[in-house]
Amino acid sequence: MLATIKPLTSRKQEILEAAQALFSRKGYTDASMRDLAEALGIEPASLYSHFKSKEDILWEIAIRCAKAFNDGQEPIFSASLTPEIKLRNMIDRHIELMIDNINASAIFFREWHHLSKERHDDYAQMIIDYEQRFVQVIEEGMKAGVFKASVRPKFITSALLASINWMHKWYRPEGSMTISDIQQHMHLLLLDGLQS
Repeated sequence: MLATIKPLTSRKQEILEAAQALFSRKGYTDASMRDLAEALGIEPASLYSHFKSKEDILWEIAIRCAKAFNDGQEPIFSASLTPEIKLRNMIDRHIELMIDNINASAIFFREWHHLSKERHDDYAQMIIDYEQRFVQVIEEGMKAGVFKASVRPKFITSALLASINWMHKWYRPEGSMTISDIQQHMHLLLLDGLQS
């Protein structure tokens, strides 16, 4: 599914970017197509010539964000690295991907729950597949003896990603912490307790 995402026209891209900002600010359920049209300076009817519904817009944002996260992690996950370096790099990349598009990240981790059942189930599987990479690296680290044998990989993955995924609530580009600062603090918080 992610491999077959079609390129966007410049107009559709503009609509998606405005929708990301709107959904992130107001929440998907509270944002209307009229709100989106006003943000773009167009008539609401014009939106429907590009997307059939508000959910179609949410779906496009969600799957494109999922593709960006999966594509961003694949080279690291597939590389010949030790599990601890691989996990460190995956955490760093996850943070970078969130910061690259903080509005889409909010949708990636929160608003997708408003999708209709079939899309919701498909998207939930994408999230599971993404998280499974972290689980697998932690399991590799346990087998190699670099991570504690007593840890529960799925629990650690959930706790690790939950800690990072709230960044869309508090991160500000003009804030006092650089991306490198955030990554280093996450390493201290999330990795030190794993190592044996």
